[in-house]
Amino acid sequence: MASMIGHQAPTNGPAHTLGGIRGYLGLFRKIAPFALPYWDKLLLRVVITQANAFISVFGVIAIQRAIDDGIGLGDARAFFGWAGTGAALGLLALVHMWIYGTMVMYVAMRVELRLKQAVFRRLTQMGMAFHQSRPVGENLFRVNRDTLLSADLVGNSIPEIAERLFAIATTVSLVLALRPFILLLILAYLVLYLGYSLIVVGMMYRFQHVFLRSVQRVTAVLQEILDFFPIGKAFSRERSDLRRYFTALARQARAAISFFVSEMFWQHGGTSISSVWFIVSYNCICGYLTMQGMLTIGEWIATQALILAVNTPIYQLIWSIQRLRVSAVPVQRVFETLDLRPAPQRPPDGRRLNGARGEIEFANVSFRYQPDGPDVLQDVSFKVHPGQKVAIVGASGGGKTTIFNLLLRLYDPTRGSIRIDGHDLRDADLDSYLGRVGVVLQENFLFSASIRDNILFGNINATEQHLHEAIERAGLWPTVRACQDGLDTVLLEGGNLSAGQKQRIGIARALIRDPEFLLLDEATSLLDPATEQSILKELGELEAGRTRLVIAHHINSIADADEILVMEDGRCVQRGRHMDLISTEGPYAELVAADTRRHFARA
Repeated sequence: MASMIGHQAPTNGPAHTLGGIRGYLGLFRKIAPFALPYWDKLLLRVVITQANAFISVFGVIAIQRAIDDGIGLGDARAFFGWAGTGAALGLLALVHMWIYGTMVMYVAMRVELRLKQAVFRRLTQMGMAFHQSRPVGENLFRVNRDTLLSADLVGNSIPEIAERLFAIATTVSLVLALRPFILLLILAYLVLYLGYSLIVVGMMYRFQHVFLRSVQRVTAVLQEILDFFPIGKAFSRERSDLRRYFTALARQARAAISFFVSEMFWQHGGTSISSVWFIVSYNCICGYLTMQGMLTIGEWIATQALILAVNTPIYQLIWSIQRLRVSAVPVQRVFETLDLRPAPQRPPDGRRLNGARGEIEFANVSFRYQPDGPDVLQDVSFKVHPGQKVAIVGASGGGKTTIFNLLLRLYDPTRGSIRIDGHDLRDADLDSYLGRVGVVLQENFLFSASIRDNILFGNINATEQHLHEAIERAGLWPTVRACQDGLDTVLLEGGNLSAGQKQRIGIARALIRDPEFLLLDEATSLLDPATEQSILKELGELEAGRTRLVIAHHINSIADADEILVMEDGRCVQRGRHMDLISTEGPYAELVAADTRRHFARA
């Protein structure tokens, strides 16, 4: 359906800001349902973190008592008792962390899976206007990369914040009871580190946004070059494609350097601040207090551990909060997709058309691809009765393929209605309707799968007998027998077959559906005369007893049509049977004359 290409629809770019705390809370409300099914495992993480906070503090006390009561007083029993207690607490902490790590990975992977499913489901629900306005590479990036980063946010960053807050409350309470002056040292560090982080993370956020956009662009460019590789070769565009791809790579590299330098600046700068603060607070202040006799050696060593016990969850909390801000970029992009409104809308209680008679009616249908664009169909009306064959002809851009797009409900009419057996297509259950439609296109896409799977794409529930019948009626057995693995022969992407062989697979794919409606979109226009005649014969057998709508450039394929519609600039300018139309001057007679000249030229 080549005429669909080029109809662009506006696309929404990603938001650059979340609008403060309210924006983050709104984002959290959206993404929280993806993690709530695993609330028990998230709760277990919090419990383990709390337990380790107690273990770390009591481990410090055990070390202090081992030094003061054991070494200081020369009491071997006290030393080994307290040292053994500290070792046991350490082993328990290791077991806790193993369980904790398992829960982290499990939740992150499950959330990632649910996000990928949700984003992919929404992409499949979107209309053609959306997919034509967004590069395939960008959609791939959002399904794969953005969901991975978003899962890390909801599965790790947000739960970590809750865990760190609980851990800080626990350790601060215990330390306040044991060494109150340590909290003053921690407060000074907190003010210094927070100020530094707020400045640096703002830069990281901007750099990450540019970096992710550059990665997405590289993916889109590569996808496009590989998809249209034969065209690039035919037009000798290799050097141009190389420059285009390498330019996108260079921009990605520059963006990556900016982002990762800012990230390293934050990490190493924060580490330097922590190191200087620790030297001042522990070595200088606490060392001085020990020399003055205000702390014992054991208390001095224990103070170091207590400082770390309080400092570590605070440092981790700040890290998680800042990472939350940076990681919000892919989450925004995920929900830009999830918040899209599927088009066209499917009614939740649509009328099922399983027993369709096969009547199609266009009633004053007009259509435009963009709200402010021109009408590509204007007040088109016609009716196809059950079992009839109606052909649509006309020059390129006349609106022929748009009629097919509307019949497949890739779009909805701007004005007017399309009725199937008297029911508005917008009110129908789309699955039950499309399940009765068979389509043979001008160029049938073949998947990187076996011949069997390519045919069964038309009806995955078909039996082996139905498969063989479809192959027989499509005249495909000679091709299958010529392949080494028969029906299990794996085709290359796009198909390693001739145009005629591909077309027969397309016919078999339509046949296996046993459709009431058959849509043929220039199904023989790319074939040589001999192959075309063979395919037309097979199509004639396929069409028998079905409601058929045919787009054709070659008049010999539609001369037997019950009615022929001549489209020009989106309007039906002539209609009637073949013999009636060629007997009068007009667009149809001109098309017949042009087709006859082409036929003799090809012969």
